[in-house]
Amino acid sequence: MTHLQAGLSPETLEKAKVELKENPETLHQDIQEVRDMIITRPDIGFLRTDDAFILRFLRARKFNHFEAFRLLAQYFEYRQQNLDMFKNLKATDPGIKQALKDGFPGVLSNLDRYGRKILVLFAANWDQSR
Repeated sequence: MTHLQAGLSPETLEKAKVELKENPETLHQDIQEVRDMIITRPDIGFLRTDDAFILRFLRARKFNHFEAFRLLAQYFEYRQQNLDMFKNLKATDPGIKQALKDGFPGVLSNLDRYGRKILVLFAANWDQSR
């Protein structure tokens, strides 16, 4: 087990190994492979490239290096294109908390074609006056 897996239960570690193809012996190599792809996109400002952050994207794409990098690039590209939206975005913001309480975001019961959960935004549930 690596420091990136510290705190995970044995059940979670086994689930990561079976479902995500996470291998503690190659974890740092997997992260480095994604990190090495960053130079292929000089047009994007990758603000975070630490191991823990890249690991999130590897897990989200079941350790498919190319797909994890593609998601990472799309994440930073979207943030760059929408600076105003993310300028003061904080989970502690009362407006954000109220939107979550109102049920604004939700998760569909069906999975996408890759077996991932689908987050949806139910705009009808959102009381903008709050």
